[in-house]
Amino acid sequence: MGFFANIYSFLAPQKLPHHGIMVVEGWIHDFALDDAVSIYHLGEYSKIICTGVPVETGSYIQAFKSYPEMTRARLVKMGIPTEQIIVAVAEDQKKDRTYISAVALRAAFIAHNLKEKNIHLMTTGPHGRRSRMLFQQALGKEYHVGVTSLDPASYNAENWHTCSEGVRSVVSEALAYLYAKLLFRSH
Repeated sequence: MGFFANIYSFLAPQKLPHHGIMVVEGWIHDFALDDAVSIYHLGEYSKIICTGVPVETGSYIQAFKSYPEMTRARLVKMGIPTEQIIVAVAEDQKKDRTYISAVALRAAFIAHNLKEKNIHLMTTGPHGRRSRMLFQQALGKEYHVGVTSLDPASYNAENWHTCSEGVRSVVSEALAYLYAKLLFRSH
């Protein structure tokens, strides 16, 4: 019963650093992005890099073809100067999207000649532990990847077990974490 009670905090860690380059998973909801911008202003960051994949639903009517591009526009609207934002769009793929987003981040580091080794990853809810692990794997040991798991939009993180969306999210992420830890092999 103790593991069940602590599974959310295991899957949604808070891990340093809170400086360097902030990396925002482009699909995070607006309230989480508000929190990420607050953290950006409080921290010591040189850039924000938005990661993610192409938009899958509504792409025919969207102004943005990818989540990172959409998130860049949201950040600019929130007052972050354009020159502080880099977009890293992963290839269009249906599996291992978190990992390929991290590979796109690595490519952005090379393309922009970024030397910073401290990464602060922003994601939501129980996706944090798996995201951090996969980003660390894609970037390599010379990088230090911290993570902040921001609150999910559709349920209360403290009472995740009291609503179906919370249960689906935690169970799904627990299984995805086990897959990534035990079975996933980088491409």
